This record gives sequence, structure tokens and C-alpha cells, in this order.
Amino acid sequence: MSKIHLMSLVLLVGLVGVVTPGLAHAEDVIDHDSFDQLLGKYVNKRGMVAYKKLAANKDDRRKLDAYLEKISKAEPKGKGRKAKLAFYINAYNAYVIDAVLDNSIPKSVMDVDGFFKKAKHGVAGKELTLDALENKIIRPQFKDARVHFVLVCAAKSCPRLRKKAMTEKNVNAQLRKAAVELVNRDTKLVDGAVQTSQLFNWFAADFEHDEKSVREYLAKYARDEKLGEALASPEVQIKFADYSWKLNKQ
Repeated sequence: MSKIHLMSLVLLVGLVGVVTPGLAHAEDVIDHDSFDQLLGKYVNKRGMVAYKKLAANKDDRRKLDAYLEKISKAEPKGKGRKAKLAFYINAYNAYVIDAVLDNSIPKSVMDVDGFFKKAKHGVAGKELTLDALENKIIRPQFKDARVHFVLVCAAKSCPRLRKKAMTEKNVNAQLRKAAVELVNRDTKLVDGAVQTSQLFNWFAADFEHDEKSVREYLAKYARDEKLGEALASPEVQIKFADYSWKLNKQ
């Protein structure tokens, strides 16, 4: 190989090395790094959010605004299913955080008129309410009941907001972990009955679609032996706990 060809090859390898890091996001609808950084900084292990600290940090507030701007102008068309799912989950969670901040960090999002059903947000060229994003795009398009374990509505009884953004590469693993976590956090034996989250009541059809029944869905992810035995018995009643809408703030 001539010196010229050898130098050309070295140059090419060098260039590939420079652009390779950017390719880590090639499969995603947009780059989710900035949201990932914000979640890592302002969300604790219990999923509680330091809203006041985020509101006070102008640079990070601008970072969130810039990320939402990317969401509003994104083009999911042509991307794979996992990339789209990660995008829409992140969009929902990011806009919930933004709306909490825009409404002066209320004690509960239920105190804000139209928080879910009136206020609209830019998502991939459309203006959508949070309710429409969940119930007209995410649920019907992806038909995966596990989304209920990662869509976080800023309430204490919601699933834990995760410290990492969803990506095309991690979305399936995150959904699986979130399912195990929420089922085992919120499902327990109380006075001879199985008590679990209201999510399994409100969205029963989604869980029945995936596992025939809420009982079977819970049994799939339950890790406690006694709980598993109770779920295996049709005689054991399933009840749904009260839902706390208090803000998931630190």
C-alpha cells in the first residue's frame, strides 16, 4: 500500500471516529440527551421532582424549553416503532414537567383547570393536549399496556419518574423494569384481598388486551410468593387503592 493510500485510510478512520458519537442517536426521532441530563439532575431515586430548583435554574429551564422546541418540530415518520414510542413517552413526561412549572408548581395538577384536557402542546407538528397525546396516539398506536408505568402525570400515586430519558435502545428494558417495579410497589395483600393501583381499574382494557385479565397481568410481574398464590385464586378479590393526586415534588 502506498504512503498516500495509507494516509488516506488513516484520515478516513479519523473522520469516522469523529462522527461516530453522533450516530448513537441516529435511530431516535430526536436527540434526548438534554432531557436525560435534566432527569438525572432533578429527579431523585423515588421519582420525586425538584421543581423549585429547576424553576430557579434559568439555564436548565432554557434547556427544557429547547428540548420541547425539538419535540414540537420533530418528524417521527420513517423512524422505527421503538424510536417513536420513546419519543412520545419523553414528550408526555417533559410537557408535564413544563406545565407544572408554568402553573407555579401547584399542590396538585388537578387544581389546574384543563391541565390534561385543555392546554395544548407542540408535538411533531401538531398541537395536542396531554390527554390526546396519551389516548389518541400512545395507547392506540403502540398497544402496550406497559406505557402506563412510564407516563408520569406528576402525582404521588403515578409511576416513578425515571432518572433516564427513553431512547430507541433502552425503551423496552425501561418498560419491563417499570412494570415489575410498579406492580410490586402498589400490589399487596390487604385484609384477604389483593389491593393494587387504580391504573389497573382505569385502563383495565389495555391490561386485558395484553394478558387476558388484570389478575393475570399482575401475576406475570408479581415477585412475592404469597401474592402470587392469592392472584392464582379466583376467589381472592382484587381491589383498587385510592389515588393520591398530590404533586410528586421533592
